[in-house]
Amino acid sequence: MRPLKLTMQAFGSYGKETVIDFEAANQNLFLITGDTGAGKTTIFDAIVFALYGEASSTANKKDGTELQSQFAGADIKPFVELTFSEGTGPARRLYTVRRVPRHVRPLKRGKGIKEESGAVSLIMDDGTEYPPKETDRKLEEILGLTKGQFMQVAMIAQGEFMELLRAKSDDKKVIFRKLFHTELYQKIIDELARRRKETFQEMGQIHTACQTEVSHLVIPKDHKEAGELSRLRDEILGSEKLSVVAMENLIQSLGQLCDLLKFQESEASAVYEAVNKDYLARRDVLAQARQLSERFEELEKAQEELEQCEAMKASVEELEQKAGQITAAYEISAIYERYADSQKNFKEKNAALAAWRQALPGFEKANREDMEGEQKAQESFNETLSMLTRVSEQVKKALSVFDQAKKAKVQVQKGTKDYKKARELLERLNETMSAIESQEEQRRRQGEELQDAEVDFARWQEKAKKYRELYNDWETLENLEKETKAQKKAVDEAKAAYGEASKAYEKKNGEYETARRIFLGAQAGFIAREQLRPGKPCPVCGSLDHPNPCPIEEDYAHLTREGLEQAQQEVQALSKSQEQAATKAQAAAAILEEKNTRLETETARLGEKLRADLPTNFRPAQPLTAARVRDTLLEWRQILALEGKTAKDHVKQKQAILQAQKESEEKKKDLFVQIEDARKKTEDIRAALAGYEAALKNLEMSRDFPTEGAAREALEKAEKDKKLAEEKYNQARRKSQHSKSQMEGTRALISRYENELPKDQARLDGCRKDYETVMEEKKLTQDQWQEIVLQYKKSQAALFLEEVNTYHQKKAGAKSRANQAKAAIKDQKWPDISRLEKELETAGEKVSEARSAFDRIREVLRADVNVYNALEPKMSQRAKIVDRHRSMDDLYNLLAGKVSGARMDIETFVQRYYLERILFGANRRFMEMSAGQYELRMKDVDVAGVGKNRGLDLMVYSTVTGKEREVRTLSGGESFMAALSLALGMADQIQAGTASVNLDVMFIDEGFGSLDDHSRDKAVRVLQEMAGGSKMIGIISHVTELKQEIEDQLIVEKDEDGSHVRWQIS
Repeated sequence: MRPLKLTMQAFGSYGKETVIDFEAANQNLFLITGDTGAGKTTIFDAIVFALYGEASSTANKKDGTELQSQFAGADIKPFVELTFSEGTGPARRLYTVRRVPRHVRPLKRGKGIKEESGAVSLIMDDGTEYPPKETDRKLEEILGLTKGQFMQVAMIAQGEFMELLRAKSDDKKVIFRKLFHTELYQKIIDELARRRKETFQEMGQIHTACQTEVSHLVIPKDHKEAGELSRLRDEILGSEKLSVVAMENLIQSLGQLCDLLKFQESEASAVYEAVNKDYLARRDVLAQARQLSERFEELEKAQEELEQCEAMKASVEELEQKAGQITAAYEISAIYERYADSQKNFKEKNAALAAWRQALPGFEKANREDMEGEQKAQESFNETLSMLTRVSEQVKKALSVFDQAKKAKVQVQKGTKDYKKARELLERLNETMSAIESQEEQRRRQGEELQDAEVDFARWQEKAKKYRELYNDWETLENLEKETKAQKKAVDEAKAAYGEASKAYEKKNGEYETARRIFLGAQAGFIAREQLRPGKPCPVCGSLDHPNPCPIEEDYAHLTREGLEQAQQEVQALSKSQEQAATKAQAAAAILEEKNTRLETETARLGEKLRADLPTNFRPAQPLTAARVRDTLLEWRQILALEGKTAKDHVKQKQAILQAQKESEEKKKDLFVQIEDARKKTEDIRAALAGYEAALKNLEMSRDFPTEGAAREALEKAEKDKKLAEEKYNQARRKSQHSKSQMEGTRALISRYENELPKDQARLDGCRKDYETVMEEKKLTQDQWQEIVLQYKKSQAALFLEEVNTYHQKKAGAKSRANQAKAAIKDQKWPDISRLEKELETAGEKVSEARSAFDRIREVLRADVNVYNALEPKMSQRAKIVDRHRSMDDLYNLLAGKVSGARMDIETFVQRYYLERILFGANRRFMEMSAGQYELRMKDVDVAGVGKNRGLDLMVYSTVTGKEREVRTLSGGESFMAALSLALGMADQIQAGTASVNLDVMFIDEGFGSLDDHSRDKAVRVLQEMAGGSKMIGIISHVTELKQEIEDQLIVEKDEDGSHVRWQIS
């Protein structure tokens, strides 16, 4: 990722629209300088806000309306737009992200303000806009870093880049966890802690369960070990932690108690069975005595009932006789009623026979007259029936004609409507055909206008291809320009180096020649000083006396032969350096000339291609530069995007027209068939209509009645006449049948009575004889039985007999019970029930006492056995859980750093691996910045876990003293160099560990003011080495000395209108 252009408006301290072209700098290392509060850091805020929607600082977070500028009106919409590249060479892609923060604006109507929500848009390399909802995720995918990682690698905010250096191990662990995804190891520790807690809770549950069971323990007071058991129970119930010794002693004593209780239970059971057996025997004796007593009581009661029955004997016999007389009287009464009915019936039939014989002649005469009237009515009915048949046939025929005429009219009306609909359908189909043909004509004209759509699209594709080729050529040209600028800088540096070497040589050589000349000119003095000694010959004249040796001037007294020889060697070395500098300058100049030639060639070639491929109005201004070509290509790309969209739309429109024409042809084919069908149907309907009209005309000419109503009136009259005649006939027939029935019925009754009267006389005589016989049998006269019937009801006889039967049954039952009681008693005496009951009660008390003793022992045994059976497996279960908890606890303490002398957890141990790799890259820079004096090291693993976790604590090693010390003891400048080196090393590690990250940018906000000149030069040299490749490094600082060391500068100024920026290029 490399920022190319940043645009800000109404953002932070920037009120007016401000554009920063990062490609304007000639060097990758540049300085952002300005007064405090001028708006330098706001540039970083804008870049991070554009990418992540938040300002850069993590200590002072800003978002929303806090980012809206106070130097612009509320009606000015704030935004940040960043154009950046991703990748290099052919894989290089350009992206533009525009982000609007949450802000307030005036209401369009009325007074007041309204808060607007933020928005973001991302323009991809192909000119398309990415969906807004997915933009943040896509940006993070393109960059390959979260905001936190980006701030650690690419943008180190003011005052925050030393935090990691001085942070404690625990704080570093949180940062490294996010950067290197080591949270798995913390999850392992958390899971171990959870399982450790579970086993601890299980032990607590077993403790609680054991206490619960022990609380159910029952200790007999008479037990000899009751005191010890009570003490153990109280100790266990009162302890917060389960005592294994106490539990084992309790279980052992409880087992002995259970054995003793089992023995006592057996003895108590034997005692209970013995007394219970005696009790059951006494209960049986008492039961038998009570049964014998009941037999004595039954005998007394039966004898009393027999005495009562003997007293009632006479009245019962009388009642039995009365019941027989009542029964006999009602039997005679029934026979008498049959005799009386027979006598009455015989008399009535004799009277009726005489009356019917007298009425028969009148009935015969009336029947003859009625039969004559019936015959006349039948003849009249037959005449009206014949007339109705004739009229009915005529009316039926006429109604059929009228009905056919109606149907014919309906068919004519329907045919007329169908014919009209068919004609209208035919007209609509013809209109539809005309509309389709009109649309086809319109589409044909549109198709003619779009006939070259594919050709235009192909031309656009060719232009796009040329654009990509030109873009690649521009990248080549841009790289050549950068290389040429870098080489020109190298030439200037080489020339400057040669100049400095030449000046140093000339100066040193002049000094040497002057000294040599002086030395040669004053050689006699030097000889005198060096060789003349009293008593020794002069090397020139041989004299042993030297009264007046040649003096040496004071200005040249310092010259010696050795010094002159050393100066000669220095001159020779400087001469050699001058020659080497000259050779480097010549070589650099040659390379520069070659690059200039290649640049001119590529520029000319690209210019030819631009003139050949670009429209006239898109050709860049002269002289041709990569920046001008880039701006031209970007502008042309926007035009090409619009042309491409238009060309694609035209192709789609043409395809849609062709598809519509095809569908139109299909519709026309179907429509032709529909029109032919409609035309044929219209003709068929018209022919059928003519047939219906002719049939209607024939029917109207063949009518017997003028109207349908007249025909129906004639039929109604004939039916009325027929109905009237029929009613008269039926009336006469009914009258004749009635008189005939009356006559024949009279004859039948006379005949039946004549036959029945002799039989009735015989039956009457039989009933009289039966009545007289039964009175004789029952020995009752007519007055006697009639008196009984009047005095008693028939049901009273049954009641009397029921009382008699009850008496006999009572007597027989009492006699039977008395015999049974005597047989049961035999020669026995009446038993003493009270004495037997007292003896049984005493035996029962003994049973209750024995049962209570047995139940008491059994309950204690049951409770204690349950406690024993529950405690024994729980202790085994606890032993297993204790073993598992001990293993889990040891493993947790080891991995979580809870062991004394080993406080480093596993996550810290793993992160030391990453920190070691970070320090490898960091120390290369730190050693260089500190002139080989310092090196960052981790706490030794043997002492990093002593006392507390210091596994990620940093120490600084001094090569001067050979000792380590805390990084907190570094001075401000040394801390800055260490923190900067650590940040650079971390950037190397993160970028190396993330394949998708390709960061060509780093911004550093302040910190250089704490360095001395030497350290600052070293730090700048390290950053220049990093910027010597493709990485762009921006330093924000107000340190004056940096302005002299970094030539490309982005100057930030602030006035009453807000912040402004301008480039100062080397």
